[in-house]
Amino acid sequence: MNILSFDIEDWWGYKISNLESESLWLPRLNGYLDVILNNLDEVNYKATFFCLGEVAKSNPEVIKKIANRGHHIGCHSFSHNFFGKASYKEVEEDTKKAIYTIEDTIGGKIDAYRAPAFSITKSNKWIFEILYRYGIKYDCSIFPADRSFGGYPDFPSMKPTIVNYGDCEIKEFPIPIIRLLGREMAYSGGGYFRFIPYNKIASFVRTSDYVMTYFHIKDFDKEQARKFSAFNGENAISRYFKNYYGLNSAFRKFNKLIQEFNFMSVREADKFIKWDTVSTIKL
Repeated sequence: MNILSFDIEDWWGYKISNLESESLWLPRLNGYLDVILNNLDEVNYKATFFCLGEVAKSNPEVIKKIANRGHHIGCHSFSHNFFGKASYKEVEEDTKKAIYTIEDTIGGKIDAYRAPAFSITKSNKWIFEILYRYGIKYDCSIFPADRSFGGYPDFPSMKPTIVNYGDCEIKEFPIPIIRLLGREMAYSGGGYFRFIPYNKIASFVRTSDYVMTYFHIKDFDKEQARKFSAFNGENAISRYFKNYYGLNSAFRKFNKLIQEFNFMSVREADKFIKWDTVSTIKL
C-alpha cells in the first residue's frame, strides 16, 4: 500500500518569506502543480492534498484546481504554526478556521488532517479530541521518531492503526521510519526525499508493505531564491543544507517514483484496510 500525499503550504510560505516577489515564485509553483496533476492523470492515480487554510483563503483557485481533478482534499492547519507550545484553545481555533475555510472553498467535507511539521506529540495528544470533534476521520500527523518541532518516538506503530483518545477514535496513517546512517529518519518526503539517493528510496518502497509519502512543491523548485539563515536555534549552514540540498534532482526523482510504483490516496487506502483486524492504540 503506497499512499501519495502532498502538503500544500508553499503559496503561503513563499508569500511570508519575502525572498522573492509574487511575480517570480507564483508562476513556478502553479507550473509544478499543473505538471504534477497532469502526470497523475496519466498514471490514473489520486492523491491526498493536505492544504493550508491560508492557501484556500489567499489562492482559492489552487485548491479548487486540485479538487476539480478528483483528488482527496485534507487540512494542514490554517497558518502552519507549530503546535508544540500551543494551547487547547489555540489549536481548536486554528483547526476550526482551517477546516471551515477549505470546506467553503471546495464545497465539500474535509475528513483528513496533517499537523504542521508533524507537531502532534505525546505532550499534546489531546489534539485528537479536537480533530474528532470537527469531523476528521483520517489523521496523518504521527512521525514515530524524534524530529525538529515534532515527532512522537514512543508511538508504537509505523503502519495504519486506530488511535483512541478518551471517547474519540481516528484512523491513523503514520510516517514510516527507517534507520540510516545510524539514525532514525523518514525517506518518503520533505528534505529526506531530496537527501537520500533514488535507488535507496526505491528499494525501501519495493520492500515495504506500507508507504506514506509527504511532498511539498517547494522541494521541487530548483529555481527558488536561497539564503543563509538560522532558525529556532539551528545554525545557518545546517538549515541551508536541509532547505536546499538535492533540489536540482528532486522533481525528476518524484516523477520516476510515480512511474515505477503504484500509489493511491488516503481515502482509497481506507477501503483496502481490514480495520477490524487492526490494533487500537489508546493514548
